[in-house]
Amino acid sequence: MLKYFKDYISENIKSIMVFLSCIVIGIVIGIFVYQFIPEGTKNELTNTLRGTLEYSKQENFEGINIIKNGMISNLILILVIYLCAITFIAPTAICITNIFKGFAIGLYIPTLFKVFGFGNGIISLILLVILPNLIYLPSFIYLSINSLKIHYKLINKDNEKNSMISIFFKEGYKFILGFSIIALSVILEQLFSIVVINMYKVM
Repeated sequence: MLKYFKDYISENIKSIMVFLSCIVIGIVIGIFVYQFIPEGTKNELTNTLRGTLEYSKQENFEGINIIKNGMISNLILILVIYLCAITFIAPTAICITNIFKGFAIGLYIPTLFKVFGFGNGIISLILLVILPNLIYLPSFIYLSINSLKIHYKLINKDNEKNSMISIFFKEGYKFILGFSIIALSVILEQLFSIVVINMYKVM
């Protein structure tokens, strides 16, 4: 398995760097944009996060609902990436999707600090952003690369005999592998959020 990952990284290092750069650019843009958006919009973002935290304090709170919603939103995002594979502008579209993902993280980071302050914000950043994304982002990039490969297979003249369905079917196991790891990161984030919720309770 380790050899597979080493070979995969060496074979796809350029694509990995491109998509990772797109995510980093998105994060930087998100943090930068947050500084200049209207105060009302900042309050909406803050109130949304506070609302989630307040809901989690209720006795009837079920973490499974957060996990389910996280799974659904990520599944939709991954399906968008795979739909990009059948477009003529797949490389650009997939890069934009990666930037969008980074942008969402970039907006989330300062929102955490606004809710929790600096000290607790650092802890929240580590637990809710850094640690889960150590698992999430490699899987997200893996699926982005796979969808790009599907695109090139679809437009490759040597594969004219292969239908779109057969190509997606052959690559389906990679989708299952990547999304399974993303699901793990969602569950991990929910487990870490217990610590963050307890911090919020005593604020």
